[in-house]
Amino acid sequence: MTKTDRETQKDNSRIMQTIRIGYIRQLLISSIFSLALIMTVQVASMQTVFAKEKELSPEVQLDLLVNSATKSMKAGRWEDAVQGFEKAMKLGVSLPGDFHFLYGKALYKTGSYEYALSSLTIYLTLVGRDGEYYEDAITLVVDAENKQKEETLRTSESKQQKVEAASVTEDGMVYVKGGCFDMGDIFGTGDSDEKPVHTVCLGDFYLGKTEVTQKQWEDVTGSNPSKFECADCPVERVSWNNVQDFIKKLNEKTGRNYRLPTEAEWEYAARSGGLKEQWAGTNDDEKIEEYIWYGFTAEGRTHSVAGKTPNAIGLYDMMGNVWEWCSDRYDKKYYETSTSKDPQGPSEGKNRVLRGGGWRSKNKGLRTTDRNDFIPTSKKFSDIGFRLARNP
Repeated sequence: MTKTDRETQKDNSRIMQTIRIGYIRQLLISSIFSLALIMTVQVASMQTVFAKEKELSPEVQLDLLVNSATKSMKAGRWEDAVQGFEKAMKLGVSLPGDFHFLYGKALYKTGSYEYALSSLTIYLTLVGRDGEYYEDAITLVVDAENKQKEETLRTSESKQQKVEAASVTEDGMVYVKGGCFDMGDIFGTGDSDEKPVHTVCLGDFYLGKTEVTQKQWEDVTGSNPSKFECADCPVERVSWNNVQDFIKKLNEKTGRNYRLPTEAEWEYAARSGGLKEQWAGTNDDEKIEEYIWYGFTAEGRTHSVAGKTPNAIGLYDMMGNVWEWCSDRYDKKYYETSTSKDPQGPSEGKNRVLRGGGWRSKNKGLRTTDRNDFIPTSKKFSDIGFRLARNP
């Protein structure tokens, strides 16, 4: 091949490369343009859909909301159902009779008995005996009235307990008047191990006004295992087994019969004698700082007991500071088979129950119905302690 031929070949190669680069560039530009066009069409379509939703008539919106709320009821999401029905009521359209029954039932399931009675009464007034849900509505009305009476009675008993609690026993215990209450996820905001809600009846008992302090522990054992050393702070880094040894020595020293509270006793007392309290002493999440050392307010450690507001029966730190051991073994499904009279927990199980949350807990773990469990031999955490109970 001559020199001229080689140069010609190189020139042809450069030309072909230039053509290929140009072709690829055109393809890229075309792809980008097509993608932009597709995205523009999608956005326009979404805007059209949103516009159509806004244009739906109130009657159609009512049907959509009621259907959604009904599905929530079937799934047991009662709070969601109530919210759906309340949105429907704000549409300002005429509501069918069945709506008031469904809304009343959802309200009943969330524990709003007064409002449930109102809605169910409207239903019965509108449809009479010919209503599809007449019998069910009558049953719910009776049940709601009974529940309302029970709550009134509990509130009255709680006020009496508050007076009695003002006089704490010489060993720092608060008298807790027994009674019946609905134990478990009464607010519909809990985990699966808080279900089903079930009625529990308890006898009278005493519960420590505060968590057991480091000084109290050291007076009995001669040692202090706590990370945050402070005589009036709750003792921590104690296992369930450690606590049993402490109680045995304490009973030998005092001649009394101290013990850990059962899980049912703990929840009943935390809820100020079985009241409908999401946090010990309040239902207002904006006020729980008044009752608890927790999260950022705890500043990364425990604090002296009785430094916050007590609940209605005079118990301090039922939430936060340290988690509290209960006597029960833990079983996630125990509520399905729990006895109603003074339940003691399952007969088998490796872990033991913890309640109340600790200084590093968030709102959800501080709820009065929240359940947790831990290995009874472990003592490695600085947010686990306990309080004492005993029989009258």
